Amino acid sequence: MITDPGLRWILTLVFAMAAAFCLYRCVRRAQFTGSVSEVLHTLMCAGMVSMAWPATMSFARLPQIILFAAAAVWFAVTARGHGWFAWTHHTLMMAGMAWMVFAMPLAMSGMTMTMTGGEHAAMGHAGMDHARMATNGPAHVVIVAVVLTVVFVVAGLVWLSRAIDAARGERRPGQRTTGLAMEGVMSLGMGVMTLAMI
Repeated sequence: MITDPGLRWILTLVFAMAAAFCLYRCVRRAQFTGSVSEVLHTLMCAGMVSMAWPATMSFARLPQIILFAAAAVWFAVTARGHGWFAWTHHTLMMAGMAWMVFAMPLAMSGMTMTMTGGEHAAMGHAGMDHARMATNGPAHVVIVAVVLTVVFVVAGLVWLSRAIDAARGERRPGQRTTGLAMEGVMSLGMGVMTLAMI
């Protein structure tokens, strides 16, 4: 799905760091519901990494769909006490993961290779290196992907603005500020992944 190797590595590093932070918070959590939520976030990050790489993109699709659909229900039930924004965002993130895993084959089925005239004339390895991928997936997949992209990008910016506000007056970022920043980074990363399905 992600055709640029550099972007793949950036997303991999971003979600790997987010997963490590979620595991750290899982260890520090005293409440059972909080620990489960952090584990689910960690699994979500692992799923995002796998989707960035073609070799593992279709790994265990059905178990992932079931897992993230169940995770969406979990957050819909347990995250109400964290405010409407966090509750809605966490639920949509997990539902979005389940949808992406489900819709990935449909989005990929419409992927075609397009080349300019000069590239077509020089069809060798150099021409293939400069080929561009264009997606023409089903309309309903594109529409959902557009909506999710907008939602995740806007939510990511809101989380980052909250992190900046929380960081004011702090000599160094605390766990709460870092958590807000990680929420923003994960949301923006999800936005990049859904954008790639358009």
